[in-house]
Amino acid sequence: MDKLPGDYIAGFVDGEGCFALKFRRDIRHDRKNKPVYFYWDVEFAILLRADDKEILEQIQQTLDCGRISISKRGSARYSVNDIDDLMNKVIPFFQKYLLRAKKRHDFNLWKEAVTIFSRNRQVRIPNQRWFSKISKIRWKDGDIDRLKKIHTEMKQFKIKSKTKDWKWLPNYTTCRKNILVRHEKSKENS
Repeated sequence: MDKLPGDYIAGFVDGEGCFALKFRRDIRHDRKNKPVYFYWDVEFAILLRADDKEILEQIQQTLDCGRISISKRGSARYSVNDIDDLMNKVIPFFQKYLLRAKKRHDFNLWKEAVTIFSRNRQVRIPNQRWFSKISKIRWKDGDIDRLKKIHTEMKQFKIKSKTKDWKWLPNYTTCRKNILVRHEKSKENS
């Protein structure tokens, strides 16, 4: 399978691609105190009909990263979530082969978010029996605030989007992977 020309992919992504900065709220109902987690993620994706899978495979081969999945609804999805691949392959590709439509503004904001994620890498907690697989992110000052602003700015490029109310965020300071964990003030410290 031949690699595709960079300008062709850039034009294709202008029409069909997505540079996503995702933010999600999860409640663990199965746990006694029902903790609430807020999750950040970045992704580059293209969604097409399943019969267009071949073009996604050529894009995947050209960018040398990502994965393709086929849904039960008959769509094919190419996505890249790995921070290293986003920083070292996807971003340089679209800096070389420029986007021409409104998506270039979305890309520039998204690129800044990926950079924030990259510099706030996970830190493994020292190997202490059951803690051996836990990792934390120690966010740099101002990075969460900047992600909130980027997320809000990117909403103007999306259809039918509501901006989030960020008032709750100061209570969520500890991170595991990209998950913010809520910390209640103890009654002794109040």
